Amino acid sequence: MNSDFLWNALGGGAILSALITATLTLARLLVDSGLRTRERRIEQAERRQRQDRDAEARLERILQDRLADADRRLERADAELRAERVRAATLEHDLLRVQQAYELLRVECASLLRDEEAQRFPQ
Repeated sequence: MNSDFLWNALGGGAILSALITATLTLARLLVDSGLRTRERRIEQAERRQRQDRDAEARLERILQDRLADADRRLERADAELRAERVRAATLEHDLLRVQQAYELLRVECASLLRDEEAQRFPQ
């Protein structure tokens, strides 16, 4: 057998084998790169979804806090309104009593003036 032929055959086979190996490696690298890209996109989408859910939860807590604060202010205003109505009713009652007392004093004063005049100028 010719040794040159053997070496050429082995060399050609080795080159072909290396070429196939390189092609398979390149294909594997492309597939791995595609999978990593897909996984990154999925992770980014999941991260965005988590961020959106977190933002919604924060917004809901803020809105609930504001609503609770508004309820407290409403209750406080309602209590102040009731207290103001009680004060107004008390003042109206006091005004009536003062008016009645004034009227009694006016009548008494007029009576005293008549009595005093009667004593000064007897008939």
